[in-house]
Amino acid sequence: MKKIGIILVLIIAAFGCSENEYEAPYGDFNSFSWLTTKSTTDTDYVVALNEFIGLYDVSNNSISHNWYLPEGTSLLNKEFSSDNLVYTEFIEAVGPVNSDEKQINVLFNTPGIKEIQLKNIFKDSVTEGVKQEDGNWLVEKVFTVTVFDDLKPVFQVLKGTEVVLNITETDLPNIANSASWKTVSVEAGEKLTYVDMTTSGEPDSRSWTFSGGDKETSSAESVDVLYNSLGDFVAGSMNSIRKDPKPKAEVLKLIPLKIKVIPSTQPFVINGGIKEDATEVISFNVTGEIGVLTASEKDNFTVHVENTLAGFNQNIVVKSVAINSSDATQIDITLVAPIYNSDIVKISYTSGNIQSVDTRVLESFGPKTVAMDFQGAMNVAGYTGYEDEWGGSGNQFKKANTEGYFAQHNSNNEGGPLYYWRDDSKAYQGKSSMKFETTADGIPALARLQGGSFSTLSPVTAGTYVPSVWVYLDGSNTMNTIQFNFNADPTATFNFDLSTTEKGKWVRLTLPEITLGDISSGRFDLNISNTGQDDAIVQKLWLDSFDLLIVEAR
Repeated sequence: MKKIGIILVLIIAAFGCSENEYEAPYGDFNSFSWLTTKSTTDTDYVVALNEFIGLYDVSNNSISHNWYLPEGTSLLNKEFSSDNLVYTEFIEAVGPVNSDEKQINVLFNTPGIKEIQLKNIFKDSVTEGVKQEDGNWLVEKVFTVTVFDDLKPVFQVLKGTEVVLNITETDLPNIANSASWKTVSVEAGEKLTYVDMTTSGEPDSRSWTFSGGDKETSSAESVDVLYNSLGDFVAGSMNSIRKDPKPKAEVLKLIPLKIKVIPSTQPFVINGGIKEDATEVISFNVTGEIGVLTASEKDNFTVHVENTLAGFNQNIVVKSVAINSSDATQIDITLVAPIYNSDIVKISYTSGNIQSVDTRVLESFGPKTVAMDFQGAMNVAGYTGYEDEWGGSGNQFKKANTEGYFAQHNSNNEGGPLYYWRDDSKAYQGKSSMKFETTADGIPALARLQGGSFSTLSPVTAGTYVPSVWVYLDGSNTMNTIQFNFNADPTATFNFDLSTTEKGKWVRLTLPEITLGDISSGRFDLNISNTGQDDAIVQKLWLDSFDLLIVEAR
């Protein structure tokens, strides 16, 4: 009779069953096969520490078989069931150990890579077998199991450069012991920095919760929390998270720290710039939470507006000042007359009686220039933000892994070069950006990313615009320029200078105002050439959200 070999992988739910409950396939035929609790046809598995895998040798007509369990594993006895919550009481033997049982349940006691071996001997030939000198056939199969350690959150809390709290893997804070927790004093307007340093168990992310600060939650590895309100608070907690395809797990650990926010000794001043929003509200932040702001304070602000082209140069009366409803460190100002983003707006304040919650008085400032709000004309959803992932039609590599573009000089396969590629690892806004990356030879004579036909997109109407794009330069980038253009209008060519752009962060580049006519046809292209930037190195940058910012004429 012809002998054959098979590999059969199924899921079995019960592990206290008799071997007779499974009948080997194909009658008298030789077969090498097994069952496992893992729903995969592979022999590479992942488990969490102190989890088990059940393995069942259902080979047919073998004359002997053996399981080998390495160090860091344990063999569970026949009384074990997958319904049990505690497995240690069922340990029969500790690895390294051999077993000639058909069915085994293996508990994983230590993290790392474990290799379980199944060795069967057949009298006649079998697929995957090796003929031995005695005429028998040997089949060996190795099951590789990656065992993930328990998640053990580790974190620090810093006040400036001083570490005020250091929590190790073995620290297990309990709210019942909170009376003994350390207290740190911070002045109103000061911050604490929380840093996740967890490595055990290979976490993928974390979730912080806070109380008393300017944010309630965060998923950042390192996060600054500003404390503006006077009072006593408990810091919060950190939840360490491991996700698929690793064994999913979450471990929450309290932050055993009490925070006492006291009055600040620092001056109460404007904090950062002043900006206008789309509703013409002007706002700025201050160095602390505001406790007192009366309506009469509007008279202490002077708003000067100048527009040379329109011949406008005068003060505009402040209609109202108010504490922002969602941010008590922000002051919102409304005016009695409209302002336009083509205006130059400057604000001054003469100290009156705007007080912080710890009774400091806001100091005078100004004149300070307002950053005006600009709305964009490139309003095709996701288009210049490269948000649309390649949908499966056409060549993914020539389409730069996105929709609406054609990377003319990309290769048509993954071997590259792939100068342009939609990348979701970086984004100024949204979920993705366009990465430009060269080979070690540097920039070619031309690398072009052709945009789709503008006749199918939103047209640009005649008007005055400020061309704008967000760029992120790799630290070793030495490029000088990039160019965007509408090929149907030679005047609509935008050359952005990169030579002084800060590296390693998103930076907005703008060009002087330009007046364009209607554009409703042709392509919108990105062109990068090696003219004046021909260094033989890998050049890399990311681009996001090109726009034509609409200039409002007064």
